[in-house]
Amino acid sequence: MNEVNLMTLEEYQWRMNAFKLRQVDEEFKRHQLAYLNTLAGATEKNGKPKFKNFDSFYNYQNQIDKVLHETDMASSKLTDMKKSQLTTIATRVRSYREGRGKS
Repeated sequence: MNEVNLMTLEEYQWRMNAFKLRQVDEEFKRHQLAYLNTLAGATEKNGKPKFKNFDSFYNYQNQIDKVLHETDMASSKLTDMKKSQLTTIATRVRSYREGRGKS
């Protein structure tokens, strides 16, 4: 927990982004397994397979893009002024904690 307290806002956002991307990878694995199970028995009424390929079942790149878009600083709902204020606060808190630890 101490490591989290020493992170800057940008570091925290990068770690959260990495965490979300790992979740997409895990979701991909689950969908891939489900696809293989489904492929074994799923057919349309005419007997053709319901899914032509894995991408028609699960779009991996779309999920990655979705995570990256959600965490994009440019599309953040925070105004530039708020981002600047939060960065200043994070810097001051970090500086205070580092100074306090040196005594």
